Order: sequence, then structure tokens, then C-alpha cells
Amino acid sequence: MTKGKKILSALLASLALSATAFAAPRSPSEQIQILAETVNSGQEGGWFVSPEKDADWNRWFYAVTDLDHDGRLEIFKAKRGGEGIAPEIRCEELNDSCDKRTWGLFFAGGSDVPDIMSGESATAPMMYHEQGSDDYHYVFVSSKKADGDEWDFVDTKVALTMHGDLIIEDLAFMTVKMPSPGSDLAARKFFLPGWLKVEAESGQIGTPEEIDLQRYADIELARFGVESGQTAPLSWYRAEEIQKRIGLAELPLVLENSYKAFLNGGQYD
Repeated sequence: MTKGKKILSALLASLALSATAFAAPRSPSEQIQILAETVNSGQEGGWFVSPEKDADWNRWFYAVTDLDHDGRLEIFKAKRGGEGIAPEIRCEELNDSCDKRTWGLFFAGGSDVPDIMSGESATAPMMYHEQGSDDYHYVFVSSKKADGDEWDFVDTKVALTMHGDLIIEDLAFMTVKMPSPGSDLAARKFFLPGWLKVEAESGQIGTPEEIDLQRYADIELARFGVESGQTAPLSWYRAEEIQKRIGLAELPLVLENSYKAFLNGGQYD
């Protein structure tokens, strides 16, 4: 992932906490309580996107995760795109002392912001653990309407990887033409991103390379060298569900349930 650009980064102070340092992350139950206490609706530094921060605040979804499996929990949040509304994505990770959250986005090559809430993979991405780097890659399918009349939709396989920043990488994409009346067959073509063969910082888009269905299906194996993956369950909560629980004892329970879903039945302290 040498080609790409980092476009956003931030260090967010959690306003309700002291700056006491700890040698290792606190327990997950403590971190969940801290996340509940620092939601800070309407304040700069809180993780909830309130109406004051975004007119389309109700298009945001929230989950509690540990994408990189380092013991530091994250607020993983995504904004669903729509007509004239761009999707967004962000993953804010608690530091060891839990007094700050850090986040950044790194786009590999010419990758773009995916709409991870646009398909079934939103709640069940495939996770691939790359042993050499110890990275965990989560593959979503981002779907959007195609430009022009030749194709109806473009579905892009996108890998998200927490490695300091949240790395976003387009793996391959499929163009789809829905069946014509009287037919049950959809037309499909498969491609690798055009930027793969373009020099970094050149500003060129490149020409996508057409591939066959099998290569598209096996793109994760080719990219990460992992023979198989497993489903990573994500339990998202809509902005309205979070907002009505802010300041109430219910919020920690909501965040706990989201994290338990990510653990897929696993236990924590």
C-alpha cells in the first residue's frame, strides 16, 4: 500500500477525562463506559455527529469495534450516501490512557470514499487476517448508480484496514446492467482499478483492466495472500437510536451490545 494519500487526521480530546497515562489499554468494559461518557452531543470533541455538526446527521450509523485487535476500542461510524449526499467514513480509536481518540484516513492509490452502508456487507463484511503484517482486512461492497446509460450500477469491493490510520483500498469492481423485460439475466463485467498501473502522484486516473469472474471472486486471495476469511459481524445503531439515549444509562448498554456483536459471542471483562 505504498501508493496513496492521507487526507484527514485528527487528535480529539475526550472532554470528560483526565490526562492520566496508563501502560496498557483499560478493560473493554471501562472503555465502553468512557465512550458513553464522552459522546458529547453538540460539542467539538464528542464522537456523535449532532444536527449542529451535519444537516444530514440522521444518515450516520455507529458501531463499537476493535478492527485491529489491539485491545483499544473504536467508534466506527459511517454516513450513508444518497442523491446529492456524499458518503463518509471514520474510525476513532481510544488511546491507551483512554483520554483521547485518534483517527485518520489513508486512501490507497485512487481509491475513493466507499458507501459501506449500501449493501448487505454493511453488517457482515468478510475479514482476512494477514499473518505477515498481522493486519486485519475487512472487505465491504460499495454500490452506487453508474454514470450514463450503458450500466445501471457499479459494485466495488473495498478493503478497510486499521493500521494507525483507517486504510481504504479499492480491490476490484463490477458493472451491472439489470435484466431487460422478459429476461432474468443481468449483464456484468469485472475490472481492476485503473490506478493500479499509474505512477503515484501523477494525477492520472488510468484505465481499468477487465478481468473474469473467477479473478474477481478471488481478488482477496491475490491481494492479501490469505486462503480464506470469516464473517465479521457488525451491529450498527442509527443516529436517532444513539441520540435519544445520550445522558441515559441505556447508552453504555447499546455500545456494549454493539461490541459483543463484533466479538461474535466472545467474552470480555
